Amino acid sequence: MKHIAKPLTLLMLAAVAGFQSCKKNDLPIQSNDKKFSTSLFKQNLQKALSGARGYQFVITQNGQVADTAVYGIGTVDGVKSDLNAFTNIASVTKTLTAATVVQYMLQKDVTIDSKIGPWLPATWKIHDTIRKLTFKELMTHTSGIRGDQSEWESLMNTVATTISAPKTGKYSNINFALFRAILPKLHDSAAFRSKELHMAPADFRKWMSQEYIRLVNFHVLSKAGIPTRGCAPVTGKMFMMMTEAPERLIGNDFSDWTEKCGGGGWVLTTMEMSRVITYLTHTNNILSPEERELMDKNRLGWIGVFPVTGGMAYGHDGALMVDRNKIDGVNAGDVGIQTLIIRLPAKVELAIGINSIGDGWRKVYDIVALAYNNAWVK
Repeated sequence: MKHIAKPLTLLMLAAVAGFQSCKKNDLPIQSNDKKFSTSLFKQNLQKALSGARGYQFVITQNGQVADTAVYGIGTVDGVKSDLNAFTNIASVTKTLTAATVVQYMLQKDVTIDSKIGPWLPATWKIHDTIRKLTFKELMTHTSGIRGDQSEWESLMNTVATTISAPKTGKYSNINFALFRAILPKLHDSAAFRSKELHMAPADFRKWMSQEYIRLVNFHVLSKAGIPTRGCAPVTGKMFMMMTEAPERLIGNDFSDWTEKCGGGGWVLTTMEMSRVITYLTHTNNILSPEERELMDKNRLGWIGVFPVTGGMAYGHDGALMVDRNKIDGVNAGDVGIQTLIIRLPAKVELAIGINSIGDGWRKVYDIVALAYNNAWVK
């Protein structure tokens, strides 16, 4: 499988009772002589997403669910799209990882400019060019690391090899997958050293995977009122990756990412993705104001940062595909999904899951920017 990613009080109550609905015309956000219309935003998105086998999205405003949409199917068996069905959220995972890491940066003697070498397993062979990389370089894809395979063997081979490529903004899943090893050591370096010393290497790697998952659950998901989740498919409740018409309807199930999570792989519902982006934005449950500023200012876990009406958008999208037609690139006949969480001005957030791919990836940032900018009306 290829993994490709492109570039309040009210909410505190929602943790217990679930998101509350608000009327679409409540609390209009003014922009000179215009106001933002969530209903028009929804219509614009639906029009742009036509052609998908199925999709689901949640629009929140002022910390509440303002509108939702579901369309089509989520599996080749005809299971309907559903806000509460599970999908692999792909590279939206990077935002979860980043939000976990920044919480340690203000607690430990670690900054964005700290070297990662001391936080990698001591038993790994680590090349000096890797050892000297900074946290920021990993979290902004400016490390020079290339490649997308994030299994343990790939990570160990990567850190043992010199970086010869320029330190440009070259996107690589490995950058964030390395936090599967770094985060457990950040959390408790003494316990980490003990496990590394006394466990068999394969068992130690499995422990790091499980500890990474536990820490993201604790530091992010639980604080957004989301039950314990992981990076493995949920039996009987998963969507599939599918083709789009006019191609014959085919699909693929998701694999288990437990041992390769970090840059992708978390399994959530679209509604749960919405909770993450909304809680990150409107509460201090997950991040303190200082942690949020650190994450936003340095674009840690935000790959899509661009201007829209009223200010800046901050988001991260994800994509997964299986090359079914054996033609290089993403083409009609391949199967896949796309995901997105994004924070917009006007106190609006959006979470999207698209259950199929056609002839090329949808340009989700362009879709959202156009739909949002055209949703301001007199």
